[in-house]
Amino acid sequence: MIEIDNISIKTEIGRRFKRFREAIGKTQAQLARELNVYQSTITNIEVGKTFPGIRYLDYLEKNYRLNISWLISSKGEMYEREETFPPAVSLLDCHIPIKDPRYEKYVELIYLMQVPVIEQVILAKLTEIKVIAKDELEEFQKQIKKLKKAQ
Repeated sequence: MIEIDNISIKTEIGRRFKRFREAIGKTQAQLARELNVYQSTITNIEVGKTFPGIRYLDYLEKNYRLNISWLISSKGEMYEREETFPPAVSLLDCHIPIKDPRYEKYVELIYLMQVPVIEQVILAKLTEIKVIAKDELEEFQKQIKKLKKAQ
């Protein structure tokens, strides 16, 4: 049942993606060239085989004012009226260059954390990792002290 829901969600997003592409006056080939992907990638998104990647959504939002909420859930208008990037994305731009391979991953996390449930999961995992890292660091420091005493 979840898979059926997932398929229908992909199909609906694909339909809206196609409407958007047509609204900006681009063919599949033109948009594919602009996004530096194969035309089949655009086709797969539009027919509901795959979700559009965060990098593509970010690009379309920045360059064409695509309203991501509209694309994903049909809420609101097709186009954003003003900048709607989470403030954290602007802060990220000050600290990590866009060309840095980590940039896209950080942006994706920022967008994911706009959903409260996902934010809670991510923060819980970060807390868990922080405890593990602290324990490992303490163990490492103990080992260093032992080595120094042995010398």
